[in-house]
Amino acid sequence: MSTLAWPLLLLAFGYLLLIAEVFIPSGGLIGVLAISCLGLSLWQAFQQSTALGFKFLLADCVLMPLAIGVAIYLWPRTPLAKLVALRPPAPEEIGRSHSPQRVDHLIGQTGRSLTPLRPSGLVNFDGRRLDGLAEEGLIPAGALVQAVRVRGGQLIVRILPDTTLDELLAGPSENKL
Repeated sequence: MSTLAWPLLLLAFGYLLLIAEVFIPSGGLIGVLAISCLGLSLWQAFQQSTALGFKFLLADCVLMPLAIGVAIYLWPRTPLAKLVALRPPAPEEIGRSHSPQRVDHLIGQTGRSLTPLRPSGLVNFDGRRLDGLAEEGLIPAGALVQAVRVRGGQLIVRILPDTTLDELLAGPSENKL
């Protein structure tokens, strides 16, 4: 056997163990063996000559990221990874995060809160129950609100000053002196 055989065998075995560490759950034992083999490979190479040792050190600097990259690339395809990782949802399992109906036309209109908005709840605009989000603070149930903007399919509302629905429907009131 040549003087280069043992360092090369230890180097190859160390990288095989390093890749195996990713696939076989061993609690780090295989990783310790891999690092030990790589260290012994370097030690054997420096025992032969300093130039050979630096060549092995350069090979380790190039091959280590490559081996780790290959292991990370291949790991999701292993049976262990398929047991641990979540599957992506099927197309029929994907739901919408907001209502498909457009509510942009309600901006500026007046409605009523059906539930307390702390900060979100239900509001009623034109007889439609919609998700509402208070622009600021808490809005009690039954309060008059005005639509300010739409964000993520949810209507952002602000509370109107103390006015009742009867006053809005009756029109301007007469001043009594």
